Amino acid sequence: MMSSWFLLVALACGLVGAQDPSLQELNTKVQQLTTKVEELQREVSARPQVAFSAALVETQQWTIVGPFDADKTLEFRKVVTNIGNGYDSETGIFTAPVKGLYYFRVTGIAGSNGCTNAGIIKNGKNMFAIYQTAETQAGASNGMALELEQGDRVYVQIWPNFSIADQSRLRTFTGFLVFPM
Repeated sequence: MMSSWFLLVALACGLVGAQDPSLQELNTKVQQLTTKVEELQREVSARPQVAFSAALVETQQWTIVGPFDADKTLEFRKVVTNIGNGYDSETGIFTAPVKGLYYFRVTGIAGSNGCTNAGIIKNGKNMFAIYQTAETQAGASNGMALELEQGDRVYVQIWPNFSIADQSRLRTFTGFLVFPM
């Protein structure tokens, strides 16, 4: 009887050791997929994270900026988000920390003369603009994806004889990295 038990246990151990080839293939595949997921997690966590959003003024009071006699870079002083520290509220300029595709949006309210006209400028070149003319406060908004090299500079410029109003973050400049290139 003891030898029968021994034979049965030995046979069972032999069967466990000699797994079905398809089960071994599945185990190998699971191991490979686990390794790939871990690699992708490391890659995603290593990607640069860049995003900013700022309002023109820090006050709750209606504030008119402009008109100016010449082109003027707007300094959006109330920084809400600045991940990656690419935006400088003292100059109003975003400097791309990495090469990639970025998305920018600017919003505005017509100022004291009833008109607002401003552009998003990349390295001195107008890329897109907002324009609004109205008797009362009326808003304008525009956005665009821009391919930037590391060090490229993007800012909002108001043109001569136009003004912009803000109150409680109605006038904003926002940008973020969609993906690095």
